[in-house]
Amino acid sequence: MKKIVLSVAALTLSMSAYNAVAANGNVAFTGEIVQSTCKVSDQDQNKQVYLGKYPTTAFPTSGSTSGAKAFDINLEKCEAGDYTLRFDGNTPAGHPELLSVTGGAGGVGIEVLDHNGATLPISQNVTSPALVTVAADGANPGSATFNLRARYKSYQDVVTAGQANATATFAIEYK
Repeated sequence: MKKIVLSVAALTLSMSAYNAVAANGNVAFTGEIVQSTCKVSDQDQNKQVYLGKYPTTAFPTSGSTSGAKAFDINLEKCEAGDYTLRFDGNTPAGHPELLSVTGGAGGVGIEVLDHNGATLPISQNVTSPALVTVAADGANPGSATFNLRARYKSYQDVVTAGQANATATFAIEYK
């Protein structure tokens, strides 16, 4: 009798284990490979923006900003469509909207703004701001300009003096 009970128990366990792993499904991957949709103008591929010199007293509290300096990134040979601009770089802890500065200054970072004054997040996907639309047709590629500004912004109540330089890479994304 014990042999029969053990055999039935083993058979029951093996059937339930088989049912536990029974699952299936599908994954569909879609996309398209296209010719380059847009090119950054040669003069804008290695951009330099001089922000100026400011005294520490220009930043009396956290959130204080310097004057903004305008700069552009121009696109050419673009297919029709919407494009966004993404900046990647180091950010101060807890401040993903600022680029970290090097060279000794402390408590301050660099903020990049679009033409409407909206802050561009650093190292994050951008859907808007920094969106441009290009009108073009197959025979006549279009062009566009990202009108931007940059400024210093304090993220601490005390800003210390020193060089305040930063670098970032940027990428144009076709939407």
